[in-house]
Amino acid sequence: MFSDAEMLAIASDPLLTKWANARSEDSYFNFVPRPDDPANFDEQHGFVYNRDSVSFCVGGNAAGTTESSAFKLANFVLRQQPPPRANTPFWIISNSLVQVCGVCWDEKLFGHGHIPSCEIDWANVRWNSKKDGWPSSVPLKPWPGLPGKNWKLEFKSYEQGRRALQARSIGGFWFSEQFPLELFLETLRGCREYMFPGGQFCEFTPIEPELCLWIEKLMDKPPDGWRFYRQNTQANKVNLAEGWFEQFFASVPDEMIQTRMTGALATFEGVIYPSFAVPVHVDDNPIIIPPNVTHFRGIDWGASAEHPFVCVWGYQDGVGDWFVYDEYWSVDQDKITVDHVNEIMQRWPWPDGPSHQWSFADPSRPGEINEFAQRGIPTHPASNNVYAGIDSVRSLLKVNPATGKPKLRVSGQNCPHLVEELRKYRWKRGRRPTEGAYVNPAVASPIPLKRDDDTVDALRYMIYSASRQHGMSPGSMSHAEYSKRKGIQVTRRLGDVGNQTWFTK
Repeated sequence: MFSDAEMLAIASDPLLTKWANARSEDSYFNFVPRPDDPANFDEQHGFVYNRDSVSFCVGGNAAGTTESSAFKLANFVLRQQPPPRANTPFWIISNSLVQVCGVCWDEKLFGHGHIPSCEIDWANVRWNSKKDGWPSSVPLKPWPGLPGKNWKLEFKSYEQGRRALQARSIGGFWFSEQFPLELFLETLRGCREYMFPGGQFCEFTPIEPELCLWIEKLMDKPPDGWRFYRQNTQANKVNLAEGWFEQFFASVPDEMIQTRMTGALATFEGVIYPSFAVPVHVDDNPIIIPPNVTHFRGIDWGASAEHPFVCVWGYQDGVGDWFVYDEYWSVDQDKITVDHVNEIMQRWPWPDGPSHQWSFADPSRPGEINEFAQRGIPTHPASNNVYAGIDSVRSLLKVNPATGKPKLRVSGQNCPHLVEELRKYRWKRGRRPTEGAYVNPAVASPIPLKRDDDTVDALRYMIYSASRQHGMSPGSMSHAEYSKRKGIQVTRRLGDVGNQTWFTK
């Protein structure tokens, strides 16, 4: 429960000793979060113990998001963060009083002992319904060693509207269930005096697409210190009634199973690469190029602001694992073919020989393929079987149970557009949808949506075409194995195309 350093500090202070003994005698802090398993979209431990500025936990139904949030709150107000003043407000906010008082408080926080009776200043509790045990505010006792300074839990519902969430300075918040952007912003504004690490968090199952749109944008480019976590209902089966999991998901429509099981955003119905997960497939470490690997490039021509010109760089090692280490992405309408050629040639060396193979390009423009070849970039028309190409990428995204790793990884630092598109790439609806449904195709048909797809198309051209070319996998050690050794580290200065710095050890 306490670290060695904490135990020494407690033992030297009689008041802290009394406080620690009270805690050990009660039922709280008995909750043990599941170990993280990001390959299966389950990161309960990471969510519970993070000290992010703002954290979001999107999870399936009955995945344990509310229970883990109750523990996270109790850990924050009772162990992590001393209150700065008397009755420092911490808000718990949900869609209704039934949820925020009946579930968050009565069932979880108090009912499961996360906030024990001995920590509550019962004489000053205010009630929404005392008969039902539904409080409007619960002041906690002063923090040990800080007389007159305490946390005060306040319970709010979306039904009360924006006005109820205005003009207050608060010390933290917990949003439970989906919520509109304007309420979130108003609540976040209340943290203007105190933005304690780990004190602002949200958890929900994202079943309402219209409430997912702003969350999706945040996931694409989260502010510094903000992070998203997932929780998977299947990982919580041991805590559910026998048979509930099977019966519940037997009744869920196919297109909503991932949303209700793993917290996949409802805006991602019909997603083409559902197994893609940033913690599993994205590598943010400096790029290390192993020896004896084979390099390829994939090109999607593009010609507009909606469809950029894209080139991706990747290598395949001797066991068939791929690493995509760079992308060139341009919507500049003033650039002509020769400009793109120059950008590509300057970005990474491409020596003659078996280690650096063809570039595979969208076959719809043979004239540009020829011009690229004439200007020094050997380019072949890509194999453009869409479904076979998608399957080839899907097979590489699968995690090998023996190693716990996939066969395709992407540089997060160099390939932000590819990471975004792998997550968002989806099937198009078969009939003309209502407004907004292209973002949320409820019925998947076998035609990829021609939106946010240029970088994933370039990836598909590269991987599938290379798989069809004979002799593309010379013997080599894997990237993971080589990364453990000292070798050749290649760093490209972002934003300074044309200048490569090579470090050789």
